[in-house]
Amino acid sequence: MRPLGTAQQGLWSGYLLNEDRAMFNTAECIAFAGKIHAATMIASVQQAVRECEALSGVFVADEDAVFFKPCELPVVVQQVQVPAGTDAEGWVRDWAMRDLRIAIDLQRELPCRFVLLQAEGRDFLYSCVHHIALDGYGTNLLYQRIAELYGAAMSGDPVPASEFGRYEDVLKEDAERDAQGRTAAARGYWLETLSRMPEPASFSERSAPISATFIRHGAPFTEPLWQALNQVAEAHGIGWPDLLLAGVSAHLRQVSGVRSQVLGLMVMNRIGSASFNVPCMQMNIAPLCLDLPDDADLIACAKAIGKLRRSSRKHQHYRYESLRRDLGRVGGEQRLFGPLINIMPFDRPLTYGNCPARTLNLSAGPVEDLTLEVQIGADGMPVLDYDANPACYSLDQVRSLQEELFDLLECWLAEPQQPRAVLLEELFAVRRAWQVLKTPGRASHVQPSNVLEAIRLQAQSRPEHIALVQHEQALSYGELQARAEMVAAALVEQGIEPGQRVGVMLSRSPQAILAQLGVLLAGAVYVPLDPKQPADRQRLICETAELALVITEAAYRHRLADIHSGAIQLIGLLTSANRTYSPRDNDAACYLMFTSGSTGTPKGVEVSHRALAHFAEAARQRYGMGSADRVLQFAPFNFDASIEEVFVSLSAGATLVLRTDPMLQSMASFVEGLERLAISVVDLPTAFWNEWVVALRSGQVRIPASLKTVIIGGEAVYPEQLQAWQRVGRPDVRLVNTYGPTETTVVASSCDLQNLDPNCERLPIGRPLTGVEALVLERGNRPGSEGELVLFGPQLANGYLNSDSPAFAHLRIGEETMRVYRTGDRVRLVDGQLVYLGRLDNEFKISGYRIQPGEVEARLLALPGIDEACVLGLELDAGVRRLVAFFAGPRNDVRAIKRELSAVLPAAMVPTDYRHFAVLPRTSSNKMDRKRLQQAYLQGSTERVLNDETQRRVSAIWQQILGVSGIQPEDNFFELGGQSLQTIQIVNRLGAEFGTSVKVSDVFDHPQLADFCSFLDSRLQQREELVEMVW
Repeated sequence: MRPLGTAQQGLWSGYLLNEDRAMFNTAECIAFAGKIHAATMIASVQQAVRECEALSGVFVADEDAVFFKPCELPVVVQQVQVPAGTDAEGWVRDWAMRDLRIAIDLQRELPCRFVLLQAEGRDFLYSCVHHIALDGYGTNLLYQRIAELYGAAMSGDPVPASEFGRYEDVLKEDAERDAQGRTAAARGYWLETLSRMPEPASFSERSAPISATFIRHGAPFTEPLWQALNQVAEAHGIGWPDLLLAGVSAHLRQVSGVRSQVLGLMVMNRIGSASFNVPCMQMNIAPLCLDLPDDADLIACAKAIGKLRRSSRKHQHYRYESLRRDLGRVGGEQRLFGPLINIMPFDRPLTYGNCPARTLNLSAGPVEDLTLEVQIGADGMPVLDYDANPACYSLDQVRSLQEELFDLLECWLAEPQQPRAVLLEELFAVRRAWQVLKTPGRASHVQPSNVLEAIRLQAQSRPEHIALVQHEQALSYGELQARAEMVAAALVEQGIEPGQRVGVMLSRSPQAILAQLGVLLAGAVYVPLDPKQPADRQRLICETAELALVITEAAYRHRLADIHSGAIQLIGLLTSANRTYSPRDNDAACYLMFTSGSTGTPKGVEVSHRALAHFAEAARQRYGMGSADRVLQFAPFNFDASIEEVFVSLSAGATLVLRTDPMLQSMASFVEGLERLAISVVDLPTAFWNEWVVALRSGQVRIPASLKTVIIGGEAVYPEQLQAWQRVGRPDVRLVNTYGPTETTVVASSCDLQNLDPNCERLPIGRPLTGVEALVLERGNRPGSEGELVLFGPQLANGYLNSDSPAFAHLRIGEETMRVYRTGDRVRLVDGQLVYLGRLDNEFKISGYRIQPGEVEARLLALPGIDEACVLGLELDAGVRRLVAFFAGPRNDVRAIKRELSAVLPAAMVPTDYRHFAVLPRTSSNKMDRKRLQQAYLQGSTERVLNDETQRRVSAIWQQILGVSGIQPEDNFFELGGQSLQTIQIVNRLGAEFGTSVKVSDVFDHPQLADFCSFLDSRLQQREELVEMVW
């Protein structure tokens, strides 16, 4: 028995410690151009294996050490028939990748196996070798010997003696290196070098444990690229591998944004070594620590890399497994380097006897992050294989990386004197320009300078046409324009100047629409205020917006006095004998809409007249809205969906019908209202539409005959809901799924769903509206099929009030530098349509309300007795969305905490479930461990049992809608977080569950679970008695 070599010791540890014993299997396959003589090939393999010391034995372990025991186990070469009529090479590759996952028992069998795969007209020789026995260079020595033995046998020549060296000499060399202090010196060199380097940069933002399975994408170098690589190398006295490494480093610079990089470089570790002709495991991975200046050109970068490789060569023998232990980077997701580069310029056998052959590289071992392997093909052209950890990359991402690298190399080789930073800027600006997604527009016969002009044109051309309706009150376009101009005149007479901001706090009424139009016609900026929001938030909005005036009604006047110190005017008194038409246009501010802010402060989004005019025209075209339509005004005025309802409808000459509160008593009331009002277009939150679908499925309601278009948005549409809509709905009714942040003026893209196949994982948000342009950008602002959605064009808002947010940025696209909005939304591009995947940050949506958990956290931390807080938006089964607060500190009175939050936050932003901790968990870098909190919550969510059957059934519905666990009989629906939309959802589900009519007012009258269930039992009892009387 003999001891293991230094290189083998680390692999033995990995073999023992890893449950996946096939982790370090490697595989190659020789693809012959024809048929070979099977018996002769099998004999050649068997003899070559017996001559190879590293393959001719087993490993023996005791408590203290492990040894290699040479022995003469039989070398079995199996024969497998490839099914006739198949793609032989494809079948062999698939078969080999399955075989690769079968572990080799190093203590009981040889560390290798061979299979001869026989197809029609050609054969394949497959080998699976454990890495502890051979590396890639050693495997190549073995195959050279097999080819030599087979060729001699086929030609009848004498068998040449083996030229394999002795493994004993490799062990002796290792011992001498240790004794001379060279190992210790190498260790010191690497520890000092790596101490100056940051965490290794990667092409992926994700990290994962080492993986035996991998995603592979390969591509041969094109002839022009290979030729240019060699010409530049020869002209400047540089090795082509150093030019390739310079390209990889530049690519990583673009993707990661990091200049200081640690690449892994696979080294043979054999030059000038006794192992040069010994087939064994000797290769190592040497860190390549780069910090190349951005103004360096290709030649300077390649020369610096070559110099660094040469200077570190004498230290490359120090094992990277040992270096990982030295640095404490062992196990889990810890890494020593980023991408691994393996350049394999081996002299592979090209013929076996008279039969030409080529090598299929199936696997060079497990993958930590990303491995780039370069092999010279049988035609002399190199092939670049990307092997990627599937937990970190998708196949599309790997394919994009390969294409980008080849483009980068082509451009840089064409102009090698170009500085790296300039190259990257030019290259990716062009690539972005290629990938812009937009919809060709069709010119309108009228191009108004602002949306007010479009509404005035309707008043001039069709003054008698009804513009606005609520109850019995109706205004024609002529009347609407005249009265709005009178409001504008009154504002001007009160001293309102162009550009000043005017708040509007009014209930849904024609006066509210007149106020909106009047503010804009006076040249002022419209700022909607929601009377239902907490006073603190209203005060903050009034102060931030610096309102010159607030228009309100008598019911809200006293409340406003506590939150707004400036002028207040009742809408009923805001009139004049004069008329004013002085709207601003182009980039002047039109309205200010406040959204949730990550810092704890609401953000005011300023939208220009130009943006609104473009949106109104593009939306009118996309929805096909015209003067014959009757459009329901559904949304609260502080939601930008109201901007769509009001201004798209009125600029199109349609009739805007203001909904009333009784319409929301139940889903049946809502649908009856649509029928009675002859509504043709309705714009709804997706969550509300979901309830309509539930009611349709249970047969409670139907789709009104007048309805032709349903527009939905605010949350993702689930395929099962669409399937139900298509099954019970009308195919002639358009269902338009919309997407758009407030920052890009209401809606940026849409997709018609009514005829779409719902059998997919996610439904698309479609294509951009006319005039809106989109890019899907991966890390480093690289265009891709999946990444962050970036929008630009005339619909972009002016920005945030009093804030220079990085969300509004400038990006070079082709030759132009464009102002863009980075949405923070992750999307995928599928067949030219955008598909929404989720948020890149922590923003969450409930009932169409955008919530920044950071704002809720800030409010929690402001409460006495709370030391730490973390708020997470979680999506549970069946699409239930829940806002959960995790907090630590001496205080644990959840009901009081919830009550205090309700006083300062809108209802949708108040968490519905709470978890108290002594101390919140943190990561090793002392950051809040959100992942751990989420996992603990999802795994530990339990429900307390209710005894009453009705209470259990009602409680289950409350829990599903409110996202609250453990509801008790004394719990109050509104204290648990119930709000208007959820009340509608509750009564809708209760009606379907119990088969009886329940109204919103019933929940208001009986908000406590036990009380409501008693009411419901009595309602059900009355129904039974009525049935008995009828019978």
